[in-house]
Amino acid sequence: MKAKKWLTIITLIISLISLLIALLIGKNSNCIYYDVSMALLGSAVLGFIMSLTEYYVERQKAMEEFWIQATQVLKELRKIKHIDLDAPLNLIIEALGEERSNELNQMFAMLPENKIIHHEAKTKLISWYEENIPLPRLFDEYTDIDNKIEEFYKAQMDSYKQSFMHCMESYQIASTVALGSLNNAYGNLDFIFANKCIRDAANNSIYDKLKKIVSQYKEESKDFYLLKNRKGNFPVCAIKVSNLDKEYFLSKEETVHGYTNTLVYQNIFDNIDASLEKFRCRIYRTKYEAPKAEPISGKIIYFDKNKVGES
Repeated sequence: MKAKKWLTIITLIISLISLLIALLIGKNSNCIYYDVSMALLGSAVLGFIMSLTEYYVERQKAMEEFWIQATQVLKELRKIKHIDLDAPLNLIIEALGEERSNELNQMFAMLPENKIIHHEAKTKLISWYEENIPLPRLFDEYTDIDNKIEEFYKAQMDSYKQSFMHCMESYQIASTVALGSLNNAYGNLDFIFANKCIRDAANNSIYDKLKKIVSQYKEESKDFYLLKNRKGNFPVCAIKVSNLDKEYFLSKEETVHGYTNTLVYQNIFDNIDASLEKFRCRIYRTKYEAPKAEPISGKIIYFDKNKVGES
């Protein structure tokens, strides 16, 4: 793109200089320089017309390439996973932290009687289950409730850990997204007209945001890799994942005919997608229509006298 830009500028300058020289010398002059300047003017104007035509073709190609590369990067980043939990996040994090603390106390206690085991967070989470998940759904009248609740709690904690690990892996994969082609495409945006306007629109709303997101994922994934190699701290990583989830996912609730719909959107990526659509419309000079944000998941919770459920 830069070559076409400067070729167009140079041929234009030569054309103007040749025309100026020809006008200064005059047609009635027998000076050879007049003939040379007219010959140079003719070839320079022809070169300018050809280079200007090629410039607009290359301009469109450069903008299309940036749009394509940015769209590909965005598509890969959208693959991060949302944490879908059936209990309050703060209670789960506290329980994970307590579990980790108990493991360390058992590991480093010199004597069995020196082991300090805490159950406060576990008790709070179980209480939440008892208040929000009716026992008839889980047990019958012949069930040893204490043992079943303990089994249920362990199964839920294992499920939460798997969910967190699944999300961590998705962020690790997203952190490896290659930006080389996107960097080259952005660097190739160099125009004669509206250069700053086009580059600013591409950088501020698309390019810079994508780079920062990948950089953030790389930084946060350092702890995830340590955990994967059994050297990390699970509660710390779970907090990092939950913070990322709050930043990149937005939940909206609506109640219709007794049904509560919870829809999850990738709000930051939806904003970048809207900016990409604006950029595409600028390439082809078409009217911009904001794309409709589509939820990545949804949940319907319904209530009646006899049952409570999800679907």
